[in-house]
Amino acid sequence: MVKRDGRSRKRSKKKCTRKHKKTKPIRRDGYTTKKALQEIDLSYIDGMVDNTKGRKGFKTSSLIKALLFMYIRGMDSLLELERFLRKHKEWLYFLELKRTVKGQMRYVAPHRTTYNKLIKWLGIEGMTEIFTLLVVQMIEKGIIKGNILSVDATIIEAWFKDKDKEKNGKLRKPRDKDASLGYDSYREIFVYGYKIHVVIDVETGLPICICVTKAGYGESRTLRPFVGVIQGRYPVDVEKFLADSGYDGNLNRLDMIKMLEAIPYIRLNPRNCKGYTLEEKMARRKKLCEKFYKRERVHEYWVDPDSDSFDKTMNSRTFSEQIFSLMRDSLNLDKFKHRGIVWATAHAILICMSMLVVTNAAVAVDRPDLMRCIKCFRL
Repeated sequence: MVKRDGRSRKRSKKKCTRKHKKTKPIRRDGYTTKKALQEIDLSYIDGMVDNTKGRKGFKTSSLIKALLFMYIRGMDSLLELERFLRKHKEWLYFLELKRTVKGQMRYVAPHRTTYNKLIKWLGIEGMTEIFTLLVVQMIEKGIIKGNILSVDATIIEAWFKDKDKEKNGKLRKPRDKDASLGYDSYREIFVYGYKIHVVIDVETGLPICICVTKAGYGESRTLRPFVGVIQGRYPVDVEKFLADSGYDGNLNRLDMIKMLEAIPYIRLNPRNCKGYTLEEKMARRKKLCEKFYKRERVHEYWVDPDSDSFDKTMNSRTFSEQIFSLMRDSLNLDKFKHRGIVWATAHAILICMSMLVVTNAAVAVDRPDLMRCIKCFRL
């Protein structure tokens, strides 16, 4: 190629990287979402609701199944679910989405406001009860053992309209009054939103308890309600209970021992301990904690935090960190597009229920290696 001034210019050769780039293998062992939803029994939900009065509408179990279908398929919004059901009417028959129209039962795609009314009507207690009964099913089937449990928390941002748009040169402030500002230690920033607290079965990596609070709510304050639910509702024999330093407290340790007869594996938190250096504060906290065990006559439950057995057991807590990554990558945990703590709780519970549904289907088809693969059930 010749320039206008007569000088020649060589063409730059672009390196072809396609030949050297490795293509990702395509999984051939996928299953349909129908298979996942067929294997689960949600008929107990209809028993919680009194439908004898008034005209017959959609069954509550059918609407919950439709929401689970939305999360497993990776849909971003209720509007996308509504459009999908209107286009693919065979799913209306499978999900049994029918209601009375002019005196006759017809299969109809629910409007997106129908799901909003359902979540508002069920509330936090109703959604939590639905999730708890599903966990009991999994325990009775032997899928969840519950011998070793772990508790952890993560923060999601609150949603509001025109979230990222600017007004007069400033970002719009959030309008969700139920949320609050909290520090996200993973991203090392302050986030205005909600905090999701989850108790996980370490052997399977499945959630068995869940609670949603404001982002600024203390983690250790949710441990006692979790222990009460595990003791009163779940037929499990807990041997070890793992937690990070955010849950360190004498009363939390005592609740694990007295109520569950489990050994607390909690990293020490040297807050409010005397000392000039971190090592001195940690040594002081360890000494006081061991004294507390002796005073309460539960010293047989004491495990030295500096021992190799403690570190080996705590390494299994990686499941709790992986579960949040799975929720974000496959189940749209960060794509929360509703206001209020009721919808935030429903969002988190539906994600956890989707994990249980996929796990149940993987065990039913004799593929336990796919228990944590949500995308394998999207065909």
